[in-house]
Amino acid sequence: MTDKVQNEMEAAVTKALEQRQEPLVPADFAARVMQSLPVQKVAQPKMRVGRVVGIVAAVLLTGGVFALAPHAAPSFANLSFDMELMLLAELGGIAYWLTARREA
Repeated sequence: MTDKVQNEMEAAVTKALEQRQEPLVPADFAARVMQSLPVQKVAQPKMRVGRVVGIVAAVLLTGGVFALAPHAAPSFANLSFDMELMLLAELGGIAYWLTARREA
């Protein structure tokens, strides 16, 4: 008799475990959740201040190179030539910084 009782008990437990209850979700559940959420603010685009400053600096350095060009004789003793080389090096650095791919 114990085997019969045990088999019935296992059958009842197995039947109870195999039954799936479907969750009851009200039809207007999603609408109520959306209404309860706070209003989202419109995302402000990121200001690229560094990029704008870099472009302005590149334009100013280019103007400085063109302004020094008539006065620069290709000699390291000439201050205008030295300044022009320095401006070109800075312009190259800014150009690299503006165009380099950044991994974020």
